[in-house]
Amino acid sequence: MSRRVSAIDIGSNAIRMMVADVSDTAPFLHIEKKYRAPVRLGHDVFMNGSIGPETMEIAKATFRKFAETNRKLAVEKCRAVATSACREAKNSKDFVKMVKDFSGIDIEVIDGTEEGRLIHLAVRKEVDLDNKKTMLIDIGGGSVEVTFSKGPKMLATKSFPMGTVRILENLAKRKMNEAHLNIIMGEFLAELGEHIYKNVDHDPVDFAIGTGGNLECIGQLKVQLLKKTPNTFVTLAELNEIIDKLKALSIRDRIEKIGLRPDRADVIVPASVLVQTIMRQAETEKIVIPAVGLRDGLIWSMTESSSK
Repeated sequence: MSRRVSAIDIGSNAIRMMVADVSDTAPFLHIEKKYRAPVRLGHDVFMNGSIGPETMEIAKATFRKFAETNRKLAVEKCRAVATSACREAKNSKDFVKMVKDFSGIDIEVIDGTEEGRLIHLAVRKEVDLDNKKTMLIDIGGGSVEVTFSKGPKMLATKSFPMGTVRILENLAKRKMNEAHLNIIMGEFLAELGEHIYKNVDHDPVDFAIGTGGNLECIGQLKVQLLKKTPNTFVTLAELNEIIDKLKALSIRDRIEKIGLRPDRADVIVPASVLVQTIMRQAETEKIVIPAVGLRDGLIWSMTESSSK
């Protein structure tokens, strides 16, 4: 017996939806549809502290479409969560109410710990973690979650306010550009280093696991720019090479020459440098990219099998 559910991830760079059928027998999860709306809540929030009226209107139209999709595809249950941008927006409650009024969809604004837990849930369904010490890195628009696991058990998770959209807005406020990323990273290192040291001292990680759209893009860029396969993992040496090649291209060139979406072309270097910084700090040479994320964790959270 299967039931159809949907998950909505309201991030700082985009709003994503997944519709899936879940059942008690294998295959336990069948993804029916995936949607992505380029609604950059983080641009407003990290610059001005609130979600602006124009972004509210775009989000309203997006949620109307998502509600219609739920009806058309006969979705039984929908779970929608909002992360970093909504956690910080002064008008977060107004945003949640507006979405409820116009679409009937309830939004939970979750903290970084719950975000880390849901992403970890998605990863352990996809990656064999048995007898492995791993570090999970989720790069979002507003925050970065760094989670440590021993086998399938989550040991510690910490959310850092260092997402890609936030970095761009931080650079813009200070009249800086990509060339100044090392300054921003330097401000992040002490707190990051403490979290990593606590969790890897005398017990290093076997490998890192990367989630989020930017990580999937990095995997694709390995194939596209380095002519190497597979796209399911990247070594630190390969990541260094990808960063050098990306930095040599303007944002326009990234769109026109290598086909990146405009809302990916401007965040991909900050995302790549974040991953590079975290991997160097943890002294790990490989990051696995399983192509799952918060939406998958939300889907699993709605099934009884996730708690078994």
